[in-house]
Amino acid sequence: MAREPGPAGGTIPPITAHHLAEVVQAGHHGASDALENNPPPHSTLPSQTELTLLARVIELFGAIRQEAAAALNNLHAEIVGRRETVTQERYEGRVRSIEASMRGLLNRHGGELEQRVYDALKAKREYEYFNYTHRRTADPKIDKWQFILLFLIVPLAIESLLNGNFFAEASEFGLVGGAATAVIISALNISLGFLTGMWPARYCQHVRASHLFWALPVYVALIILIVMFNLAVGHYREMLIATPDARSLQVLPRMLENPLGITELKSAALVLIGCIVAFASAVKGYSAFGSYPGHGNAYKRWRQRWSAVEEERRRLDIELLPELEIVRSQIDGFKEDCTRELGRLQTSKATADQVRDLYVARLAQLRNAKDAALMQYREANLRVRTDIPPAYFSQQLNVAEIDQPSELPEHGAVKALIEDFERQLANMPALVEAKLRDRLALVRALDLAGEIERLKTRAAEAGRDAFEQDEATRRQINAEFAAMPR
Repeated sequence: MAREPGPAGGTIPPITAHHLAEVVQAGHHGASDALENNPPPHSTLPSQTELTLLARVIELFGAIRQEAAAALNNLHAEIVGRRETVTQERYEGRVRSIEASMRGLLNRHGGELEQRVYDALKAKREYEYFNYTHRRTADPKIDKWQFILLFLIVPLAIESLLNGNFFAEASEFGLVGGAATAVIISALNISLGFLTGMWPARYCQHVRASHLFWALPVYVALIILIVMFNLAVGHYREMLIATPDARSLQVLPRMLENPLGITELKSAALVLIGCIVAFASAVKGYSAFGSYPGHGNAYKRWRQRWSAVEEERRRLDIELLPELEIVRSQIDGFKEDCTRELGRLQTSKATADQVRDLYVARLAQLRNAKDAALMQYREANLRVRTDIPPAYFSQQLNVAEIDQPSELPEHGAVKALIEDFERQLANMPALVEAKLRDRLALVRALDLAGEIERLKTRAAEAGRDAFEQDEATRRQINAEFAAMPR
């Protein structure tokens, strides 16, 4: 027999008069009882068949009642669980969490900016101390690496082109061989010149005289090496013109024998061009990283730390404001949760009413089936019996729970819970706002852009205060050390 589905997954089959009469065999027992004129005319108690029918009806009523109660109890437990997840304490906790998150973001970014300011001030102090101890009165001029590279490549190309023409006449491979030789010579000239200007030339003016003991000899040695190298290049060209099979190892003896014994004008030009290129490279090496050793590094460190401060300030404007807005937008999510939960409560209310209506309909169905089955028993009995029927045959056999059904207490409990929950959801945002007025004003009315500006100001002041405190501590330690007896 097909089962009737319900909102709570009901499993009780449809109750019909035919089914109920067949269960107790009302017609058969009514006729068999009538053969002996049972129940007797004076009887006031129902027959055994009628009692069996009433017992079956009460059993079916208990099943219907239990199923409806189970469905409503499950719905009640579900609503209670949802109510526990939407409470005033949870909302207050969410507000506090949002405020803490915003403050955490501000403090974290402020701490980073404070550290950047501290590092910049420390680098500036180190730079000023370097200028004082090394007697520097102006900032160094530091070239970008792209400009330095361009400056070195251009002389390399020009000297290689000029030297290639000079060597083309002496090389058996013509212009190609001359160009290859010229590139190698030009690269060596530029490298030696750049090294001379960057290393010993700068240390020759160091405030510490000890550097002069090694820098001056190295400086003179490199100048002599550059000149001798270019003289060797001029001699090598003349040897190639005179003897194409000459080897480079033969250049040194000839040059030592007569260093200035260059007769060709192009060879002399080759020597002069090499020296000029080496001199220009030395000038660039001298000024590329600051004309004083370590001056450029100290200055660059300070400028980099200060640039990091400015970059952190820009990053606060670009990144922090959207992050704070996202966190602050979460404050309105609870009202949406309340509205959404109110909608779900309407669905729960409809489900509870549906369970109740199904319960009432099944009771009416059971009541009609009971009356029809009893009628079938009595009609069969009346057709067969020869005696007067009992007086109660003219009356209905009533079952109080079925004929005068009462309201389901579980349904009333669910409706009361839903109404109470609805009142709670309607009043909760106002209660929370009244209790957390200061926090909500802070979170909602917070001028984030202004707060970020104040944060940058506070962070800069905190970094400066931390630096000044460290400086004061350092000066105190130095004073105590100076005052110690020797």
